[in-house]
Amino acid sequence: MKRFFSLSLALLAFAPTLVFAHAGHEHALNGFIDGLLHPLTGLDHLAMLLGLGALGAWQSRPQRIQLYVGSLGILFAGALLGLISGFETGIEMMILASIFFIALAIFFSLRGLLPLLAAIVLVMFHGWAHGLEMPAGAIFSFMPGMLIMAAVLMGVGYLLGRKVEPKQLGVVSAAAAGLIAWFG
Repeated sequence: MKRFFSLSLALLAFAPTLVFAHAGHEHALNGFIDGLLHPLTGLDHLAMLLGLGALGAWQSRPQRIQLYVGSLGILFAGALLGLISGFETGIEMMILASIFFIALAIFFSLRGLLPLLAAIVLVMFHGWAHGLEMPAGAIFSFMPGMLIMAAVLMGVGYLLGRKVEPKQLGVVSAAAAGLIAWFG
């Protein structure tokens, strides 16, 4: 298992287009299929969504549902805020902070309402960044696709959280955050 994680991180270091948070995506941000593909094209998306899923694996069922549904709702709300406001100062730093927070929450197997609320609030900045980038009409085409794939990735993260040690997942999440900070 350790070899797998080490090899994965080494490969990611040589694939910088996977690491950038929002730059260099090879597809537009306006269609449903674009929305489905977008969370698969950046390490920040994968780290955050898989991390949220893993974090939910250690929560009670009601808290897990609140985390997942709340994250999807705030992701959409963040996109609306980004679209309406156009305010972009500090958004990328908040995205990076959110990934480090998720890594710590996973590493320490945090449970309870406070870490879940913090995670949900931090997801807003991921949506906000998308609201800044997409055309206004894409809120009804791109965002549904992105929300569906976000739910799928959280489901995969949940399965990882059930099968892999929290400390290992936390280290991998922190390494992903480090790569994003370094390259993106």
